[in-house]
Amino acid sequence: MKENPECGALEKRVAELEELIARQNQTEKMLKDSEEKYKRLYFMMRMICDNVPDMIWAKDMDQKYIFTNKAMCENLLNVKNTDEPVGKTDFDFMPHEVAENFQKSDLAALKNGYISDEIKFENWSFHVVKQRLSDSDEKDIGITAVIRDTTDIKREKSEKIELEKKLRQSQKLEAIGTLAGGISHDFNNILTAILGYTEIALEEVDGESGVRELLDEVYNAGIRARDLVKQILAFARQTEQELKPIRLDLIAKEALKLIRSTVPTTIEIVHYFKSKSLVMADPVQIHQIIMNLCGNAAHAMEAEGGTLKVSIKDAVLGPQITDHYPDLVPGFFLKLEVEDTGVGIEEKILDSIFEPYFTTKESGEGTGLGLAVVHGIVKSYGGEVFVTSQVGKGSLFKIYLPVIKSIGTEKRFDPTEVLMGSEHILFVDDEVTIARLGQRMLESLGYRVTTRTSSIEALELFKYRADIFDLVITDMTMPNMTGDRLSFEMMKIRPDIPVILCTGYSKKFSDVEALENGIKAFQMKPLIKKELAKTVRKVLDDAGL
Repeated sequence: MKENPECGALEKRVAELEELIARQNQTEKMLKDSEEKYKRLYFMMRMICDNVPDMIWAKDMDQKYIFTNKAMCENLLNVKNTDEPVGKTDFDFMPHEVAENFQKSDLAALKNGYISDEIKFENWSFHVVKQRLSDSDEKDIGITAVIRDTTDIKREKSEKIELEKKLRQSQKLEAIGTLAGGISHDFNNILTAILGYTEIALEEVDGESGVRELLDEVYNAGIRARDLVKQILAFARQTEQELKPIRLDLIAKEALKLIRSTVPTTIEIVHYFKSKSLVMADPVQIHQIIMNLCGNAAHAMEAEGGTLKVSIKDAVLGPQITDHYPDLVPGFFLKLEVEDTGVGIEEKILDSIFEPYFTTKESGEGTGLGLAVVHGIVKSYGGEVFVTSQVGKGSLFKIYLPVIKSIGTEKRFDPTEVLMGSEHILFVDDEVTIARLGQRMLESLGYRVTTRTSSIEALELFKYRADIFDLVITDMTMPNMTGDRLSFEMMKIRPDIPVILCTGYSKKFSDVEALENGIKAFQMKPLIKKELAKTVRKVLDDAGL
C-alpha cells in the first residue's frame, strides 16, 4: 500500500510541533527557574540591604526611586514601606531646598560617574558615595548610592577632641597648682615678716599717731595679700572655703584698685556703691568674682576703650521672679552689676558662656573657667547670675546674693586680744627673719624662746636638752630634714612633747595625717600674733602644761 504524502507531511508537522512545544516548555521552565533564581537573589539582596545600617537607594535617569532599603525609608524619607518611594522623587519626601541639593549631587554623579561627599541634613551628618549605573551595553540607566550616618562618629570625634582639650587644660591647671604651691610657700614667708613686724610696730606706736594709721593700712594690705594666697591655694587644691558675713562694697573697692592698675587708661572705671548690706560668703571668692567679671569686661574693651561700670545696691526679689529659678527664694538681695561698652556677646552663645572651658578668647588668653567659677560660686551662695548683651554695644552681668542681718566688723589689729604664757618654746625655721620674728612675738606674750635655723641643729639640741622645752614650733619645709620628720625624731626622744607644725603650703602632709602622727596643731603662714597665741595656748593647755 502506497504511503499517503499528506499523512507524512502531517506526521512531520506534528513532530515539529511537539519539538516546538518541548522547547517552549523547556524555555518556560528555564524562565521560571530564572525568575525564581532572581527572586531569591532579589530577596537576598533585599534582606542584606535592609539589615545594614547604611542607607541604600537606586534611581532611574529621571531621578525617580527604583529601589530603597529599610534604613533609607525610615531615617531619611520617613516612610515605613520600602515600595512607597518607587516612582517618586526627592521632592516628595524632603524640603524643596534639600531636595534640590540632593538632585544636583545626583547629576554630578551621573556626569562624573562617581562622587564621595559629606552632607548635612538638619542635625545629622552623612557620608555619601554615589555611582552611575550602566547596562551591559554600557548605556546609562540610572544612579545608585550608599549613605552612611556619621553623626555619632563625628560627635564621638568632637567629644574626643573636647576631652583631649580638657585634659590638656587640666594638666595646665595641675601645673599651675604645683607652681602656686611653691610660690605660696615663699610668698607666705615674706608676708610673715611683713605682717609680723607690722604687728610689733603697732604695739609700740601711740594710738593717736598718724604713723599708726599708716601701719594699719600696711597690716590690712598684708591680710588681703594673705587671703589672695589662700585663693591661689584653694584653686590649686579645690578646698572648701570659709563663709562669713562680709560687706561686698569693701572688697569691690580693693578689687577695683587692682583692676585699675592692670587695664589700659582708655578704659574708664566708674563705680556706684549704695549698699553696706552683708552677705554670707567667702571674701576670697567674692574678690575672685569681681576680678573675673571686670577682667572679662576690660578684655571686651581693650581694642577701642570704653567704660566699665560697677554698682552695688539693695534689691528685693518677689515670687514673680524667684518662681522661675529653683535656687532663689523671695526676699532681700544684694545686687552686683558689672557693665561694659565693649564688643558684646552673640545671642547664640549666651547660654554657653557659663559652661566650663567655654571661651571666646584666643588660644593662650584664657582658660574658659572664669565665668564657670563665677556661676558656681554664686549658685553655692543661693544666688543667681543674669546676663544681657548686645553685639557692638556691650554686656551687663547682674549677680544677686541673699543678704543677712548679722553685723560684721572689719579685721583690724587688736593687741589686747592675745593670750599670754610663760612656758619654754623651741622655735625652728630655716629663715632667719622668721625665726627672729617668732622669738620676738612669743617673748612679747611672756614665753621663753629658743630658736634654731637648722632642723639638724634643733634635733641635736633636743637630744641633750629635751626636758627643758614645753613646746616645739617648727616650719614644715626646711633643707636636710623637713618639719614633720624633725617632729617624729623628737617624739622618739620624748613622746609627750607637743609640736605645732607651721607651713605656707604643703601638698605632702595634711592636718589629718599630722594629728594621726602626734602633731598637735597646724599653723598656716603668714604667722599672725593673735592666731599664733591662740594656737600655742590651746596646745599647751591640752597638754596640761
